[in-house]
Amino acid sequence: MTFNPIVAEFPTPLKARLVGLQRRIGQLRQQHPDGLLNLVGNTPLVALPQVALGVRLWGKLESHNPSSSIKDRTVLYLIADALEQGALQPGMTLVEASSGNTGIALAMLAAVLQVPVLIYMPDNVSTERRDLMRAYGARVSLTAGELGTDGAIEAARRKGREPGYYWLAQHENEANVLAHYDTTGGEILQQCPNVDAFVGSSGTTGTLVGVSMRLKEHNPNAFVVAVWPKDRIMGLRRPEGKARPAIYREQWIDRVVEITEQEANAATRQLARKTGLLLGPSSGAAWLAATRYAQHLAIDSRIHNIVVSFCDDGARYLSTETFA
Repeated sequence: MTFNPIVAEFPTPLKARLVGLQRRIGQLRQQHPDGLLNLVGNTPLVALPQVALGVRLWGKLESHNPSSSIKDRTVLYLIADALEQGALQPGMTLVEASSGNTGIALAMLAAVLQVPVLIYMPDNVSTERRDLMRAYGARVSLTAGELGTDGAIEAARRKGREPGYYWLAQHENEANVLAHYDTTGGEILQQCPNVDAFVGSSGTTGTLVGVSMRLKEHNPNAFVVAVWPKDRIMGLRRPEGKARPAIYREQWIDRVVEITEQEANAATRQLARKTGLLLGPSSGAAWLAATRYAQHLAIDSRIHNIVVSFCDDGARYLSTETFA
């Protein structure tokens, strides 16, 4: 699927909101000098094996964040947003729905800030992810697996209406987008100034939209590829119908590539065995989509740079079919 985007300017209200978030995060980091908050972001960019003549693939290794996923960025900005609005008061409990990575990041950062956390997640996710959240001290409440992440979201929404609870709402809160505009996209431009394309998997879509806004602001011709699950890939969603996150903006996406669960798992195993990168299935899906897109660029005479988002590590998937 291909879109013909009308690239809009970065919305002015978001610019003002970003200034407040940057100030608040600066304060949090000053309150925790030399702590984990200062290790969120600034992840490495590594060269990947060449798959097409004249195309360079680069992997953004988000497993180098403190809780081993890109969601550390998202959650830090969501918490900062709650504080900036005055919505998170002492003694309140943060609530969120997650299929894994956001919940782990939230549990870790809440432990640093000493804020109680309640996480709703489907009961069919890997045991490693549940155990990681509980190890950080978070409460985990399981929802029906057949309802997927949507069931967990509705449970978190209801809980967030109760006194003493605040729902972070990662699928609806534009602080999610701002996290990746401000950090992920900015880092990519620093590490690979001549980036031509970005490939990322579709979950909340915060990474895709935020990075696209930043790259297209720098170069309107930057190309952004979204990876959608053709059937089911753990942690990914097709942003359509009821599953469409409120923060999704399709005008910032240039192409959609669909990948099956079987393809994603096979690509993830290949990455581990051929490159030494132990990653999750969403990273495998993104890498496979990038290699396919690279074939279209190989007919051009100039060098092309494609950055692929590798959003987490593979250790939390060892009990799943990904590494079976």
